[in-house]
Amino acid sequence: MSTRLGYLDFINCLPVYYGILEEKVGINAQIIKGFPNQLNNLLAAGDLDISPISSIEYARHQDEYLLLPDICLNSEGPVKSVVLISKFPIEMLDDKSIALPTTSATSHVLLKILLSHLNVAYEVKPAEINSMLSNSDAALLIGDDALRIRKADDLFLYDLAELWQEKTGFPIVFAVWAVRKDYVRKLSIVSPYLEIIEEIAYSLRKSLNYGLANIDKIIDRVLPEFPSVDLWDYFRNLKYKFGAREREGLLSYYDYAFRLGLCERCEELVFFQQTG
Repeated sequence: MSTRLGYLDFINCLPVYYGILEEKVGINAQIIKGFPNQLNNLLAAGDLDISPISSIEYARHQDEYLLLPDICLNSEGPVKSVVLISKFPIEMLDDKSIALPTTSATSHVLLKILLSHLNVAYEVKPAEINSMLSNSDAALLIGDDALRIRKADDLFLYDLAELWQEKTGFPIVFAVWAVRKDYVRKLSIVSPYLEIIEEIAYSLRKSLNYGLANIDKIIDRVLPEFPSVDLWDYFRNLKYKFGAREREGLLSYYDYAFRLGLCERCEELVFFQQTG
């Protein structure tokens, strides 16, 4: 049975899968595309075995998931693809309304953390800026939708990754790669089959290395969709390392989220352990 592997269908995830998509890196998995909320739901339902998910979802399912140790999607400073578009300066959003996109989870929580000192009414809507702002005072956009937005002169734009770094000093981890514990248990009945997960993790790392070495080709591939975006600058600000600072920043994010009642307490990141 082929492992069911999620693929986040935003260009920020393209470097991770580029080597696989270009058939430079082999992988023994069925790849299933989706937006963050779709992958979150598929993994939670057991319809995926391994997937990138919104980072908040790990805290919400920590008893069910293990993390792949070497990869995440993060940014330290402005990221351009997680933005708040507002009719008012951010400090004047008290007693105002904000539309949240249906595609997101991590960014919903991040915005609520950043605005926790304000009384804000949130409403989830499809990610279309004009309809979002028709009945709301501000709108959150993420991913490719955020990159495509052209802010009118009378609106204010705030980069949430930049605001998080200013608040905490940490990078913000938007997505992690998780494997279901029950899938690990199923494979561990015949222990050599755990190598399947190790091989997929290795293929993802190898594919990412290929993607990072060929950012120019990735940019050429997606430029027609984003003709007015500085894609070199965009990819320069995206990071995929899951090191000590990223892990500390993620735990800080979970602590803020827990204190707001947005997830269970999560004080430890538990990783899939390779057998070799």
